[in-house]
Amino acid sequence: MKTPVTNGHEGLLRLIETHQDYFLERWAIRMEAAGYLQHTTAKRVDCMVALKEFLHPILADLETGGIPSDFPELLRRDSGWERFLIESSRRHRARGITFDMFLGCFKTFIHSLLDVIEAMDAEYARKVEARRLIRLYGDALEVLYLQDWIRTFPDFSDGRLDDMNRLLTLEKCRFENILNATSDLILVVDATGQVVNINAAVKAVMDEARVLHRPIWEVLSLEGDSVEELLRYYPVGITCELAPFGESAIYKMQVNPLKSVSMASDQYIFVLTNMTTQALQRETLERIVGEKTEALRREKAQLEEMNITLRNVLKSVGREHEEHASNLAAKVNTLVLPALERIESENDPAIRKGYVTVVKDQLTRLLPRDSGGMPLLLKLTQMEMKVCQFIQSGHSNKDIADLLNLSVETIQTHRKSIRRKLGLHGRNISLYAHLNTMGLDASMGS
Repeated sequence: MKTPVTNGHEGLLRLIETHQDYFLERWAIRMEAAGYLQHTTAKRVDCMVALKEFLHPILADLETGGIPSDFPELLRRDSGWERFLIESSRRHRARGITFDMFLGCFKTFIHSLLDVIEAMDAEYARKVEARRLIRLYGDALEVLYLQDWIRTFPDFSDGRLDDMNRLLTLEKCRFENILNATSDLILVVDATGQVVNINAAVKAVMDEARVLHRPIWEVLSLEGDSVEELLRYYPVGITCELAPFGESAIYKMQVNPLKSVSMASDQYIFVLTNMTTQALQRETLERIVGEKTEALRREKAQLEEMNITLRNVLKSVGREHEEHASNLAAKVNTLVLPALERIESENDPAIRKGYVTVVKDQLTRLLPRDSGGMPLLLKLTQMEMKVCQFIQSGHSNKDIADLLNLSVETIQTHRKSIRRKLGLHGRNISLYAHLNTMGLDASMGS
């Protein structure tokens, strides 16, 4: 840990709180080496409060220029700078902590602060001064702790300790009742992976003898054969699903280290929440979505097939239309145009009339016919032919009625008659499109 510091020893002291993880790591190591770690119940948050309260009077004296020359001067102060930490020592004493253990823990606290200072990237002289201040205030607190402990010890009779122990027992039972009341499966695992405690929910689904003092990966059929390997498969704080007791029940599992709460604990809590109902609902939804997706896929395939069929039909209709136009052009070129040329060059009225008759006959042969062979358009009256011309031009019923000075109802009657004579049945067949397909000449019937 290297942190550049530019504000002298005061800057070093202020930066200690920003390196709390390193401070707690060093404190845990020193507590364990001294044999105190397994006895402490200190939470991380309590440790950080103690750190802040220890540094506060030092920083306050630096700001006001009130740093004492030696620790006896600190002992004589009545500003109450030591009050919080003295109260802390009393709380530890009420929980049955002996003075030598409390003082030893405080020593490891001071040495951990010195470790943080040593790891900082700063000038040697500034480190020396920062270490001196920590030792100065630490030495004064040791004396004050001892004075308070001796002065107030008679007040802590055996009865007071019994009361505190009773309260601690009640608090312990309360938390055990809470854990046993939950439906979640809770297993406490030590640093080696052995299950050391379980709640009532675990006992309801598994034999206690098959769980306690067995590796957690065997109990829950998990990947890995050590805590380190297991945490690679199931990282801390990450939720995963598993079925440790057969496929009939599905659980959501999360691993949480107790070290995040208590610096003295190296245990883990495995919390399993039954989510069988949610998993079944999810499977049902996935199945429904799958079925809907498959139905849409089949419908899409059918539409694509219909599309291909429709394109083929349109191509066939196009080819038929081209063939019809080609045949029509051939007949006009071979039958109608020669007759018109003869009419144009013939002077005899009688012969010209004969040619006109031939042209009419040939044109009539080109028109669509009914089953009896009669051209369909010749079945229409002169008024119906006019209506056809307007329909072919795209006029609405109202427009045609206005142009022919007729009522809309009369135009509708003409349309029905035209459709019947042309053999158009059903509303799906457009009269407009049919007339344009027939190639109705706008001059016919006029």
